[in-house]
Amino acid sequence: MIDKQKQGASNREWGAFAENKAAEYLRSNGYIIREQNLLLGHIEIDIVAEKNNEIIFIEVKARNGENEDPAEAVDTKKRNKMIAGAHIYLSHLKYDYYWRFDIITLTGTPKSYTIDHFPDAFYPPCRTRGSKRR
Repeated sequence: MIDKQKQGASNREWGAFAENKAAEYLRSNGYIIREQNLLLGHIEIDIVAEKNNEIIFIEVKARNGENEDPAEAVDTKKRNKMIAGAHIYLSHLKYDYYWRFDIITLTGTPKSYTIDHFPDAFYPPCRTRGSKRR
């Protein structure tokens, strides 16, 4: 039986490795890393980057199984937290920026992995500010 504490530590190490490799990948593709592991209350955003005057909020997911799609791990709850965090982050900036949400995935092991980047991976839901219902 696998020791759950060791497995948890191993998963955290793989996740940290993936976040660092994602940041390296972004830098090598002309992105500026503005924040990494940004905490906004109970919300964590793995990477906040900038390219061409656009702010990109990035979730990094790592999986070691070939049958697992890391991007599928970014569920509605995580997306909503990222959207809330993005609104907080953007509200503190001096200038207005275009912005988007990306997902970067690593699949494999630290010795042998593939990295995939999904720009505009999801969009925030549209909300109206119409009058209240009667």
